[in-house]
Amino acid sequence: MPSNNHEVPLELFRERPELAAKIARDVFGLPVPEDTCWRLGPETVTALGPLELHLDVALVGGRPERPNFAIIQEVQNTCTADDLARIGSSWPEYVTSLRKRLACPVVLLAYCPTERVAAAVGRPIQTGHPGFVFTPITYWPGRLAAITDPEQAREWPELVLLSAPGHLQDESRHQVLEMVLKAVETFGPERGLIYYDYISARLPEAVRAELEELMTISIENYRWESEFAQRHQAIGRAEGVAEGRAEGVAEGRAEGEAVAVLTVLGARAIPVDNSARERILACSDLEQLSEWLTRAVTVTAVSQLFDSV
Repeated sequence: MPSNNHEVPLELFRERPELAAKIARDVFGLPVPEDTCWRLGPETVTALGPLELHLDVALVGGRPERPNFAIIQEVQNTCTADDLARIGSSWPEYVTSLRKRLACPVVLLAYCPTERVAAAVGRPIQTGHPGFVFTPITYWPGRLAAITDPEQAREWPELVLLSAPGHLQDESRHQVLEMVLKAVETFGPERGLIYYDYISARLPEAVRAELEELMTISIENYRWESEFAQRHQAIGRAEGVAEGRAEGVAEGRAEGEAVAVLTVLGARAIPVDNSARERILACSDLEQLSEWLTRAVTVTAVSQLFDSV
C-alpha cells in the first residue's frame, strides 16, 4: 500500500495540475507551453496484451481535443535493485504509450526524497535500440529553490512543501519554516492539517521542535482567523488537556497507593521515620508501591519494606 510519503506529494500535483509544468519550466528549462490550461490525464497505459501499467499522475496541457504537452509526475522514495528494474521496464513505456495516445510531447519527472535517490533513479536506461536511451528527469527538495517570500508562499504553497525539507541546513531555515506555516494555512483546515503532519514528519527532531515553537509563538502573538490555525490550536489544547488528565490520574493513583502503605504500617503500629515516609510519598512507580503495600502486611520494621528493592 502506498505510504503518505508517496501519496501526499502526488495529491499536490493532482490538486494543482499546473504545478508540474512550473517545475519543468523553472527548474529544468523544458519547453513547456506557458499559456495553456492543465488538467489531470489518464493514470494507466495499456501494455501488450490485457496488462495495464499504472503511472502516478499524468498532467495534460492544451484543449481536451488537442493536447499540446503532457507531463508524467512520479514520486519515487527508494532506489533498490527491484525499484530500478521496475523503473527501467515501465517508465519508458509510460512516455511512449502516452505520447502515442495523446499525439503530443511527453516528459517524465520524478520527485525523490534525497539527492542520492534522485541520482540512482535518474540513471540512463538502455532500451536496447540504438540511440534510444531513456533518462528520467529527477529532482529532490534541495533541487527546488527555497521559498522565503510570503507572497510566493501564498501563490505556490505546494512548492513550499516540496522544497522545505531540502533547505534545513540553509541560513534561511527559519524563514523557510515560517513559509511552511503560511503555506499550510492556504489549504484550509482539513488539508492543511494533513500537509502539516506530512512536512512535520519529514523534519529532524530539532527542526520539528523549531516549527512547533514558531506555530506556538504565532498563535500567542496573533489573533488567528484562519480555520487551520484555529484547528491546530484546538487540537494542541485538547492534546494538552488529555495529557494533563492522564498524568493527573497516574499521580492520583500513586498518591493513593503511598497513603495505603503508610496506613497499613500505622495500623500495625510499625514506626515510620521521616526519611521512610518521604521516600514512600515521593514514589510514583505504581508497581513498586503495590509491592510495598504487599510487604507492609508482614514486615516487622519499616526498613524491611525496602530490602532487596
